[in-house]
Amino acid sequence: MSLIEHIKERIEDKEFSEHVENYSFTRKEFVRVYAVGITFSGVDFSQCSFNSCYFRNCRFIRCNFTGSSFKESYLRGSTFPESIFKYTTFEKSPMDDRFLDAALPAEENLARDLVRSLRVNFSQIGNYEAVNKASAIEVQLTGAHLYKAAYSREAYYRGKEHYSGWKRVNFIAHHAQWKFLDLLWGNGESLRRVIVSSNLFILFIAALNWLENPISILKSTELSFYQFLGIVTCNDVSHTYVALLTIGRLIFFSLFISILIKRLSKR
Repeated sequence: MSLIEHIKERIEDKEFSEHVENYSFTRKEFVRVYAVGITFSGVDFSQCSFNSCYFRNCRFIRCNFTGSSFKESYLRGSTFPESIFKYTTFEKSPMDDRFLDAALPAEENLARDLVRSLRVNFSQIGNYEAVNKASAIEVQLTGAHLYKAAYSREAYYRGKEHYSGWKRVNFIAHHAQWKFLDLLWGNGESLRRVIVSSNLFILFIAALNWLENPISILKSTELSFYQFLGIVTCNDVSHTYVALLTIGRLIFFSLFISILIKRLSKR
């Protein structure tokens, strides 16, 4: 086995004083580099490290940040139109949450990994609204990736061994699980889904109870709702459905509280 040198040139304690266009900074380490209101156009920053840098109100147009990392670097006010962020990571770097709307890769799995890094980054800097936004986007990207891995005919998925054969069956199962949990409670991100799911569950049990007991559908729904909340127990609801409603109450209330705790713990 032979190894070759892979040393990043260190650019330290410097300031960009003018716009930069069509330049390559590939495999550079930027330390305490400063820029305000500077435009970087067509610049290659692939495999770069940015440590304790300050880029405020800068524009990075069609720049390449593939494989780069940002650590404790200030990026607020900066925009990244048409820039590439594949395999990029962020840590303790203040930035705007609009990055989530305009700078994600087209590939769902790469976008998901970037959003995960951004979610942790936003949590580290105390931007909890952005954390919630990133979490919701991550859930949707995960679903899109699992769906394409399971069913898409795109060459990107069908041409790779990782997504073929029995492994594809595994992705089908994972997508089915994701879809079920998404409908049930938005994969831990939607209080509205929990409320809707619990009400549909009550209506389903009420319909079954109505078919077996000589009461109106409205009365059955009312009794099932009260039984779900644990308010009353009556003979017009069979013991089987009482048990199911009790189990449902425990499950849905647990999901509801889990989401609340998750949201409040970020405050």
